[in-house]
Amino acid sequence: MERNEIQGRPRHGASSAQFHASDRTGDSGSAKPNVNDLARFFRLSRDLLCIATFDGYFRCLNPAWTERLGWPMADLRRKRFMDFVHPDDRASTWIEVKRLRAGAETVLFQNRYRHRDGSYLWLTWNARAEPSESQIYATARDVTRQKRLEQEVLEVIDREQQRLGRELHDGLCQNLAGIAALSTTLSRRLEARSTSHDAAIASEIAQLLRQSVDLARDLARGLVPVSLNESGLGGAFEALALNVEHLFGVSCKAEYDLDQSLMTLSGEVEAHLFRIAQEAVNNAITHGLASEIVIRVCRVGTEGILTVRDDGLGLSDDTDDSGGLGLKTMAYRASLIGGSLKVRRLGRRGTEVLCGFPLLEFRMTPEE
Repeated sequence: MERNEIQGRPRHGASSAQFHASDRTGDSGSAKPNVNDLARFFRLSRDLLCIATFDGYFRCLNPAWTERLGWPMADLRRKRFMDFVHPDDRASTWIEVKRLRAGAETVLFQNRYRHRDGSYLWLTWNARAEPSESQIYATARDVTRQKRLEQEVLEVIDREQQRLGRELHDGLCQNLAGIAALSTTLSRRLEARSTSHDAAIASEIAQLLRQSVDLARDLARGLVPVSLNESGLGGAFEALALNVEHLFGVSCKAEYDLDQSLMTLSGEVEAHLFRIAQEAVNNAITHGLASEIVIRVCRVGTEGILTVRDDGLGLSDDTDDSGGLGLKTMAYRASLIGGSLKVRRLGRRGTEVLCGFPLLEFRMTPEE
């Protein structure tokens, strides 16, 4: 690559005197890096370094971009950078660009970029903007391998949950139902032989077994939720709320305020949102000892918002955002759909889990 491709065009107003100033020594007496040192650092970095304009074009790129993504430098500079972003990540990416333009800082933002062969790489971004120059200065790191490993672990967990649900429903429930039927038959025979005491015991056993069957089926439905394709996310949340009330005697309500006739959530997004809500509800019951839980999905601007709020004990004082496998799993699921997760304590009691995610109808472009 030519040197001017690596460095890009000089900033307006920059002079050779500014670059010569970098040769001066500091207070420690050591020489500061000159422009050639910085250019070499830029060229040799394994991370993807870039300068982009507010109107959506790469102005300056280091060779790592071509090495990682396979695109010639000319192609990367000719097209808008949003053209390389995965369609499902464009809404969240453009929201992040708008935040940068407003003066915010990007830390560990993730999205997917298209490789020349059609595949996608996961990139983690850190960036700042210089409003006076209408430019964004950013670094990105390829975390595709890590993402794939995390995705595989998550898929194993989901498959295991579904397997356990099927085993409960098709195996344990059937066996318990069979034993309950035999106990009922035994109770009738004992009663016919005038052994009422033994018949009562057998009848009680049959009743307990039928209750166990109902409990096992409810647990199985929690592990293998109703089909999201058939009932939609709103129906799945309603079923979850009813199941929670039946199993735990806890007041649980589901409110779904997204107009499904106007916007569509992909199956992947619906599945992850359901699992996030399910985990938040389980935490509220198991750790928070909540008596009331509200699950709500609504739209705020260009985002969908999933909120799970409870009146439980709240987060402990030594709980941080990174604590607990459940919180990490929820946060990872949120990142997979281009969203983010926040967990906060509500006053003296109660916890709120909030997941913001981009809506597919708002796949914006810089022109918008």
